[in-house]
Amino acid sequence: MLEAVDGFSLVPIGRPVLERAAEPFPTTLGSLDAIHMASALLVRADFDDLVFATHDEELALAARAEGFRVHGTR
Repeated sequence: MLEAVDGFSLVPIGRPVLERAAEPFPTTLGSLDAIHMASALLVRADFDDLVFATHDEELALAARAEGFRVHGTR
């Protein structure tokens, strides 16, 4: 399991993430989902193969609407 964690990058939840999380998204998101989405949007340009991971259908829908490949849902 620890080997899988090495494939993840952490995004600090600072002002830019919180400001983006406060803006609208393609679907209604709760605060934690908005932070997840905002983090991904802000680092997307830094990762050519960035994949959005979630088991939440609404969050997956929003991520796909933003152009992400999504793992964890149908």
